Amino acid sequence: MYKFFRYILGKIMTAYPPVRDFAERLNQANEIRDLTRDDASNDFSTEQPPTNDDEARFKQLGLPGFASFTKALGHQDNGLVQEQSFNSLLTAIQEGTQIAFEGVQLGGGIRKLANPLNAFSFQLIGNDSHGARMAAAPSFSSRNSAVDLVERYWMALCRDIPFDQYFLSPLIADACEDLNNLGFEQEFGFTCTPQTIFRGPYTGCDIGPHVSQFLLQDFDFGNQPIRQLQRYPQEGLDYLTDFDGWFQVNNGNIDPTGTDFLVGERRIITLRDAGQWVHIDFPYQSALWSTIILLGLGAEISEASPYANGDIRSSEPFGSLGGPDVTIQPALAAVYALKHAWFQKWCVHRRLRPEVYAQRLELFRRGLLEPTASDPLNNGLFNQLFGAGADVWRQTQVLERILEHNKMQNQVNFRTDPEGTWLLPIAFPEGSPTHPAYPGGHSAFVAAAATTAKALFQDAPFPNPVIPTSNGQGLVPYTGPALTIHGELNKLIANITLFRDGAGMHWRTDGTASGINTPPDRMGVGIPTGGNLLGEMLAVSMLRDIKRTYREELGLFKFQGLDGGPIEI
Repeated sequence: MYKFFRYILGKIMTAYPPVRDFAERLNQANEIRDLTRDDASNDFSTEQPPTNDDEARFKQLGLPGFASFTKALGHQDNGLVQEQSFNSLLTAIQEGTQIAFEGVQLGGGIRKLANPLNAFSFQLIGNDSHGARMAAAPSFSSRNSAVDLVERYWMALCRDIPFDQYFLSPLIADACEDLNNLGFEQEFGFTCTPQTIFRGPYTGCDIGPHVSQFLLQDFDFGNQPIRQLQRYPQEGLDYLTDFDGWFQVNNGNIDPTGTDFLVGERRIITLRDAGQWVHIDFPYQSALWSTIILLGLGAEISEASPYANGDIRSSEPFGSLGGPDVTIQPALAAVYALKHAWFQKWCVHRRLRPEVYAQRLELFRRGLLEPTASDPLNNGLFNQLFGAGADVWRQTQVLERILEHNKMQNQVNFRTDPEGTWLLPIAFPEGSPTHPAYPGGHSAFVAAAATTAKALFQDAPFPNPVIPTSNGQGLVPYTGPALTIHGELNKLIANITLFRDGAGMHWRTDGTASGINTPPDRMGVGIPTGGNLLGEMLAVSMLRDIKRTYREELGLFKFQGLDGGPIEI
């Protein structure tokens, strides 16, 4: 009789699916949202963010905006910002509304400000952008900023040297010698050699090819084969090397649309090629590429996943912890990292771009700021404005090289200033973007994306690594020291970050972490420095929130952080 009733009950349960308890589901969803809110709230710092005080200092000196972002605002004939225009930007930032930004007084009016309202937007995953903290940008008058710009100059001079020729290049040797003599290691944590110059400071960055495997490997995007060729710019053609051209660009008189001069297709084999990659890339492009490449290579998913560690044997991943999931999460992290970078850029630091610092040097070369000085690099006003950086400019050999380089650029391209300038040669005709330098947007979004990929994929030797042929048209097997998946993700972070530097867009400190000997002018010791660590921090908070949404029983995501320490989520 008992077996009969069990049989009947089983038939009933089969015929009528169980009633789902949606009220309990609602409670669970609310609990997850509450935990997400509480964690973001606990991580939100209400302390005022540290700044380098350049804005206040130069205003007191009677030079408002001298060391601040002012691109696309109205400028005087000497390239310094019009105070009324600068103040209109500061007012809009303080109010943070659409109407307020419509009142900003632009210069030429052709170029617009780059999305300042994104600095005030919210997000529902990860920590809020306004609660994150990072170190102040190096001050204008610091030695760090001066050595940083010296590296920008050398990058510009070395733009057309193939990466595989660095060991043979006298110019690379001169760059290494000059940077090392100026104390590059003390500022940025490593010595410059042909193997390390223009690379990142993280694990894996100094091993193997200059370019990450994730920017070299061909792969299938669904049913579409993708060859990682790209259009590359004309060799030897730089911009903003004459004063008039610099002014037109920084006053917002130039429309950047469609002005690249591209001559062919090849792999990334020079800094100029690399600069073009990060000129027109989508923010999540490198992140998406890397995860698709890893899936195509059969890389192992993190052992935190029960599909990878064997706890789930009856099913396979797809929408959760499978291909659609592990490709979209790094892309989401990249987009949210831009919110974090934009808050710091517009609302906190407003750091000037390297092309503007170089113009300040050029003002002294021309005698426009201190017309009575016999030596543009050794007078009272120069020492006052450039501070500890003044000695760097008296020591470096790069200014002579830049003067000659720009002389040739201006003569060949029929520009003004045929005698040359100290302006920073820029890879793009429109110069830097119309948003502040610190932290770098690319540096934040690529670090956030790659951090997510490091959490979702196990580290292991990188299978079948390649290196470009000398003409950039093909790939051949790489046979040097072993590469790893996470090491190449670190290299991807450094590539996307420093390729922007190579084009003249950014300071090294906009992106990569500061060196082992933090200079005393860096306020906020112990706070993450540069966009890479800001992006990593955002990604960790996102992974914390996303992990709660899975119904799989996940273990810990474990990987090495950019500072070399372990991260567990």
